[in-house]
Amino acid sequence: MQRMIILLVFVYAGCVQAQVKSQLFVDSEPYEYYTFQDSLALSAHIRSLQIKWLNDGYYFTGRDSITTTLDTINIYLHKGDKLDVQIDGLSGKRVISKLSKALSEYVNNGYPFASMKIDSVRVNHKTLTGKLVIQPGPEVTYDSAQFLSPVKTNHKYVYQLLDIVPDDEFSEKGYKKINEKIKRSSFLELQNPTDLSFKNKKAKIFLDIKEQASNTFQGVVGLQQVPSGETSVVGNIDLDIQNLFRSGKQFQFAWERFSEQSQQLNIFYKHPFLFDSKISPTFYFDLLKQDTTFITRNTGLGIQAYLSPKIGISLVYERAVGTLLSTDIENVSRSGLADFNRTLYKVELFEGNKSYFRNYASSIAWNISISGGRKTIDRNLSLPDTYYDSIQLSTDYFRMEVGLDYQLLVLKRQSFFHSLSAGSLINEELLRNELFRIGGLNSLRGFNEKSIFAQSYMLSRAEFRSYFENESYAYLFYDQLIFAANEKKDAPFGIGLGFALATSSGQFSFALAVGDSETQPISFSAMKAHFGYISKF
Repeated sequence: MQRMIILLVFVYAGCVQAQVKSQLFVDSEPYEYYTFQDSLALSAHIRSLQIKWLNDGYYFTGRDSITTTLDTINIYLHKGDKLDVQIDGLSGKRVISKLSKALSEYVNNGYPFASMKIDSVRVNHKTLTGKLVIQPGPEVTYDSAQFLSPVKTNHKYVYQLLDIVPDDEFSEKGYKKINEKIKRSSFLELQNPTDLSFKNKKAKIFLDIKEQASNTFQGVVGLQQVPSGETSVVGNIDLDIQNLFRSGKQFQFAWERFSEQSQQLNIFYKHPFLFDSKISPTFYFDLLKQDTTFITRNTGLGIQAYLSPKIGISLVYERAVGTLLSTDIENVSRSGLADFNRTLYKVELFEGNKSYFRNYASSIAWNISISGGRKTIDRNLSLPDTYYDSIQLSTDYFRMEVGLDYQLLVLKRQSFFHSLSAGSLINEELLRNELFRIGGLNSLRGFNEKSIFAQSYMLSRAEFRSYFENESYAYLFYDQLIFAANEKKDAPFGIGLGFALATSSGQFSFALAVGDSETQPISFSAMKAHFGYISKF
């Protein structure tokens, strides 16, 4: 019995060029006419077509011949008779499943022109028996990419970001996911679909990439009332460099003054693809000073990698130290404060890029993190020993946080933006200087910055935006918080309006907000005004 070809993947070398026009004939009859982006797309289409026939029981499907007419490739296929099948001890769709799985292993690991056939074929009473034989074809690796527009970002970083590193084995699945992988970056954007060509066992990718200004410098100024009834100026400075030295390195510096004697400092650094690996080390340092009461320092070392084109994972070792600045026993006892050391191990999954939410576009981003470790309360020699008699000095500590941001386009130039976040701390000796801090422009608008202490919380921030340019819009917002801290529970909310205006070098923002809670009823005399400017470079 002659060898029967089950699946066509290889298309001869003359057709490996962009924009492949093809005419398919089945059993000598015209079947369909298509123009494909490249030969790989043509091969994939024929493969999917024949797998469909195989699923329907036409196990004699194969290729008869290939001819060319001017700029068109004519491919002649046949379906054959419908039969039952017994191949390598498998029958029916189990054969197709094995075939598809085996072929995928080849085309995604350096053999895009792999093909299969049935050897030792026998037909007996409409039952086909035989043995699957794989013909891998030539091994193909990535060549350097062809950039259709000038790209100043280090090309090595682009290759690693898109998983198209020169001399690595070609992957059809990886190539098809380039459009998704580039969204990992906030400063690179595909202008047109990617293209592909094969030559001398090398795959060359054609990329039309546009670099965007993504580095930002942000300044925000706010007005809030202090307990004395006077008005205090608060604000922050936020520097976010997404493409340091045009190498994909990320550096963030943020300083915030959220009350008269309180401030916070945050530093973050990410080094992409260490030693040409898929792993990106991270480092962060946070310092929080609460007036003259306490100071907390938090240091983290971690690594990031991608589990799929969109979903990343982060593993972090975190060390926190809390120190009392005031040892007034009455204040310390009433507030539930103490010196502490805490070691945590964190796992985080994430997807999406929040920088897209300033644009008129549908976007989504989410993250979920779980941390666990051990906390030790340190004795302060300035406090009496009796203060620690009822305190467990060493306890287990757990922290969980989730977040979801999305924007939906609902009308011609209007959108609905919604940000959901939640967190919970689990510890038998939870201290006030460990709690979540909520309030202000970036969390619950209408309230003083970081004025709410919470052990567990859920925060919803909803905005209805009306765009008049891509990054310019007016909006109405409603923020709702539900939180608990020790025995206290409350559900404060904030409402207001604002606008964001794009300029030649950045974005100016303004918001008016008023809040309501058990301790702060709505009062327009307590309205919060927030001014901000984001400079992009």
